[in-house]
Amino acid sequence: MLAIETVAVLGSGEAAQACAILSALSGCTVRFHDPAPEALDRAFEAVRFRVDVAIERGLLTRSDRQRILDGILFSPDLVESVTGADLILELEEEPGAARSELGRLGELVRASAALAAPSEEAARSLLRSVPQPGRVLALQADRSSGFTRLVVTATPQTSDHTLAAVEAFAARANARGRHEA
Repeated sequence: MLAIETVAVLGSGEAAQACAILSALSGCTVRFHDPAPEALDRAFEAVRFRVDVAIERGLLTRSDRQRILDGILFSPDLVESVTGADLILELEEEPGAARSELGRLGELVRASAALAAPSEEAARSLLRSVPQPGRVLALQADRSSGFTRLVVTATPQTSDHTLAAVEAFAARANARGRHEA
């Protein structure tokens, strides 16, 4: 089974920030990508703020803060962000952006890398543009409980090993989700 240790997060919105925090807390190396340097600067400040609020509330420790900030690389370079990643996520609410970013990645990423679109609809449309549709699924950041929880949805083409690996990653991240601000 694919072990997810390196996660590329595409986009800089709240869902992407939450997923980056949870991924870093769960021990993954995170590469946070947005092509706009100013968006990356805002995302970095927002991540730092969210972590500091969680520390003030007693939800995270200072060592958690260090693990998160050391574990996330913010980069405007797409190739740098996705090269060697086990899981590439697009969690933004703009479906057009998700399709354009993930759809262009076929040649840049490892054949075993899982590609997670922000919705089942976006995942299904991505199936036509990647050479291995078995590695495509949907992953959403659900905040309805007040904490971020990652929800995985397979497409009919998602392979069993890809689904198992991403579900294991989500379970690991969700175990820390109750600690994220």
